Amino acid sequence: VFDKHNINAELIFLNNHSTDNTGKFADVVAKKDKRLKVIHRYNRENKDLGSSLREGLSNVKGQYFTIMDCDLSHDPEEIPNLMKHIHEADIVIGSRFVKGGKADMPLKRQIISRSYNLFARIFLRTNIKDLTTGFKLYRADILQNITLESTGFGLHVELLAKALLKGYKANEIPIY
Repeated sequence: VFDKHNINAELIFLNNHSTDNTGKFADVVAKKDKRLKVIHRYNRENKDLGSSLREGLSNVKGQYFTIMDCDLSHDPEEIPNLMKHIHEADIVIGSRFVKGGKADMPLKRQIISRSYNLFARIFLRTNIKDLTTGFKLYRADILQNITLESTGFGLHVELLAKALLKGYKANEIPIY
């Protein structure tokens, strides 16, 4: 995606205590492509997603960053679309729940996700419909103004919520 869209970027890959060959494969790729930085998280006290994400975020060097799961639950081809909108807000949210957005989820998960988002929207007094998506593009300087603490997936929401409470602006665009 970086090559195809002429994006000057780096990829920070966190191998968080994996038991398969994912880390070894990432090391092989990193030897061929210097844009890839691999961080092996073995023998860490905390093996949770939140501490892994915080470690990755502490290594961000660019002006912007996004977080993606390695299972490609979000299409990397959406990154240029997020980038097109960064001049509109400090955070661009790839939203499943705005007009044109879509997600393939079981009904139970949809109900849980939409209910949580409704509660969070009311609590945070925001119009953002998809606070829980893990696919957002942030201005990197936001990290200098907030302290993250979550240990799990909640870090995605914590990061966005704390940024909003500090006055940063967010915009949602549809994704699938």
